[in-house]
Amino acid sequence: MNISLWISRRLRGGSTAGRTGAVIAIAGVALALVVMELTLAVVVGFKHGITAKLSGFDAQITVHAPYGESGNEQLPFFAVSPALLEVVDGAAGTAEVCPAIRQPGILKTDSDFQGVIFLARQGGDSSFERSMLTAGTWPDFDADSCAMDIVLPETLATRLGVGVGDRIFSTFIIGDNVRLRRHAVAGLYRSNFADYDATTAYVSMAALRGVCGMGATGAGRLDIRGVAPESIADVAERLQADLLEAAADGRVEGLFPVTTIEQTGAMYYNWLSLLDTNVVVIFILMLAVAAFTLVSSLFILILEHIPAIGVLRALGGGRPLIRRVFVGTGMRLVVVGLVAGNVVGLTLMALQARFHLVPLDPEMYYLSSVPVEFQPLGIVLLNAGILLASWLILAVPARTAAAVDPASAIKYE
Repeated sequence: MNISLWISRRLRGGSTAGRTGAVIAIAGVALALVVMELTLAVVVGFKHGITAKLSGFDAQITVHAPYGESGNEQLPFFAVSPALLEVVDGAAGTAEVCPAIRQPGILKTDSDFQGVIFLARQGGDSSFERSMLTAGTWPDFDADSCAMDIVLPETLATRLGVGVGDRIFSTFIIGDNVRLRRHAVAGLYRSNFADYDATTAYVSMAALRGVCGMGATGAGRLDIRGVAPESIADVAERLQADLLEAAADGRVEGLFPVTTIEQTGAMYYNWLSLLDTNVVVIFILMLAVAAFTLVSSLFILILEHIPAIGVLRALGGGRPLIRRVFVGTGMRLVVVGLVAGNVVGLTLMALQARFHLVPLDPEMYYLSSVPVEFQPLGIVLLNAGILLASWLILAVPARTAAAVDPASAIKYE
């Protein structure tokens, strides 16, 4: 039998102060774990929620129109050749590659007008766009019957005074020419991203190709989606190298620049990176709270059991035994606190994920409620980290207990 474990299991706070100290220690550990778990879940949820919306509006990797023969001026659009698609598909792997066009223009009603970016994609998954719909339906933009349909931001439609089923005119300036089109409003959307909600309207590729004078294979860019977030930079670098090589040996015409969403959405990614600093600060503060309550509680237990320490030392118990006894006593409190903290933390996360109890101002935070995302590995690591840190912290008061003089301890009252 492990004598130090046997003694620590029977060591209790006999006085009110001792019992109160134990409760405070357990509460401190539980509170620290709850705050850490919620912080981790919310920060990861924020990151995934924001980046998912960014990836919906803008591709993870974009191949832009090439530069002309002089190398100084970028062409407005290009023909998507089989050779170009072969190079892009080779680097993108299983990721989705879609021709797309972004064309600035003006939406006009009888009494008002607004400058917008008209966005069109050929094929691809439209689940993100459909999830944002607040009215109407998402058109099949590849069908001829929907060629002149348009999906507007809800805020923009309200400003212009139009709704689903209404007609609206668009104006484009292409070179020295002004071109007009008439669209039918098929749906309205809201993403809570003010920068996009105020400026982005969805139309068909056929409509923009006609406006810009492109052929059936014309595009302004190639959008690549479905790349693993951690692989975006590597895939983009490899794709850029492949495109340069293809241009050098004549397989494709022109130098195609490649950008990533981390470059085009740098403002949002920089904001999200600040959250990592906040997480570290919160973790340090919570660990300090847990350490303070543990050390305080263990010192109270030591003061209550000084005579018992003297008896153990007089019976031949060495300092290592005393240290193990009080570290074991403290670790029992830590384990109880971790169990309570896990129950409370996981319950709060489940309630928020299911019922969205804590709302957010979408105009400020881009999301309508506090997002939480369960991180099983992160929760396991947090529990293990608190156990390890607590074991190291408890060594300080345990060494103090082991240093007590046996003769003085027996006479202590």
